[in-house]
Amino acid sequence: MTQAPGHREDQGNNASQNGSVVFFSNPLMSDIESDWSPIHDAAYSGKFLTLRRLINQGMCVNLSTLDRVTPLYAACVQGHTACARLLIENGANVDVTTLQRTTPLSEASARGHAACVNLLLQHGASQQGSGLSASPTHQAAAKGHPECILSLVHHGANQDQA
Repeated sequence: MTQAPGHREDQGNNASQNGSVVFFSNPLMSDIESDWSPIHDAAYSGKFLTLRRLINQGMCVNLSTLDRVTPLYAACVQGHTACARLLIENGANVDVTTLQRTTPLSEASARGHAACVNLLLQHGASQQGSGLSASPTHQAAAKGHPECILSLVHHGANQDQA
């Protein structure tokens, strides 16, 4: 049986963890959170111990909703750096893009979560905007988050990038 990237059994194989696997919790539901799994809820709510238990039980850290929202994205939306770190340490893909063309880094930048921005950059998150989406630097500037801009520039962001 083949395991999906990000499963607990995949811990030793970093190359396979960079892929994105889409699992659907409930495709009949229509709102953004209705197809979230327990791992999405734990990450979004900052429930570190619950999240760790789910990961230890083998829950896929790259589990994706219909909108391609991952637990890492959910943690970064809320600024839960400890949860984001736990997910990354267990193989979460830092560059997964949602259907709205946002990434954990662009969302953390837009919301002013500097600690999440630093964590993502330290783990190689791309600073490029995706498709029609503005870059994380532009997102941080548009929302007035200079601490995120400084971190992005410190990690090599192009200051002139739109």
